[in-house]
Amino acid sequence: MKRHSIRFGLAVAACAALALAAAACGDDSDDGDDPAGTSSTATQANAGGIPSNLTKVAVSDNKFTPLNLQVPAGANVTWEWTGSNPHQVSGTYEGQEVLSPKLTGTGVFLFNFPKAGVFDYHCTVHGDAMKGTITVR
Repeated sequence: MKRHSIRFGLAVAACAALALAAAACGDDSDDGDDPAGTSSTATQANAGGIPSNLTKVAVSDNKFTPLNLQVPAGANVTWEWTGSNPHQVSGTYEGQEVLSPKLTGTGVFLFNFPKAGVFDYHCTVHGDAMKGTITVR
């Protein structure tokens, strides 16, 4: 019985890894007018309990990648710190202030976008030199 449980756990982990890889390799060039790769669309892959409405913005040294992101209503967006400079996500969505902790190096901030709208945000440390937009459909 124990060997079966381990195999099942490994199978679930493998499915989860495949789903994440498929999401990362998804085609986000639906309009063809973004040669710099600065926009992205959330994918809807789901396997083994992984949220199908999760997408990521990288927070590296002095830039957000992608700069512009389109997600469906109900999406969870994570900002993941990868650089060595301090950054803080700040903006207003549906009248609610959104403010991440100020982080340096590594860290993750998650926010759910339940309704259609536009979320313009910036880094409180770098101001307009470091900003992005999330469009919720």
